[in-house]
Amino acid sequence: MVIRYPMIGDNKVETVRYTLLEQTAGKGQVFINQTQYFEGVPLEVWNFRLGGYQICQKWLCFHQGCYLSRKEIQHYQRILVILKEIIELIVEIETAIQLSQLKNRRIFEKLQVLIAKQLGIEQNQVCLTSNFAKNLGADSLDMLELIVLIEKTYNIQINDEVTEISTVQKLVNYISQKMTFSKCAS
Repeated sequence: MVIRYPMIGDNKVETVRYTLLEQTAGKGQVFINQTQYFEGVPLEVWNFRLGGYQICQKWLCFHQGCYLSRKEIQHYQRILVILKEIIELIVEIETAIQLSQLKNRRIFEKLQVLIAKQLGIEQNQVCLTSNFAKNLGADSLDMLELIVLIEKTYNIQINDEVTEISTVQKLVNYISQKMTFSKCAS
């Protein structure tokens, strides 16, 4: 992302406003006075808020009535670039969370079928909060058989710590982690 500051002038911050240019696909100009502006600022960067503050506007408003030095202009340009990078990171994090949730949902749906079949119960009785012993009636032999089935189904090795897994949600999380670690190890 390139942010330009094309107009020569006194660099005095007088009136701060954002103008979206139709021909620049979501990028606009941040005016500091009637003639001077920062160019190529994405709308999402201008609108980005942190703690209720619109950072781009707040920084300029703090300098209202002041003359920006070359260093301050470069600093503001770096702020804009960093905010764009932060927005991109937030999108990546949100995407990763959504993918993880989707993965866990798929694991649950598959487990729901396996558990119901293995324990001889209705599939709708198996929910994330179900406790294997208390809600689903699984004894230690049932759990051992279920573990063997899960290992084959997901092609993972389940350690002895699985005996501490008491709910379907904990099992989903365990399988999800094992699948992530096995991909990392490959």
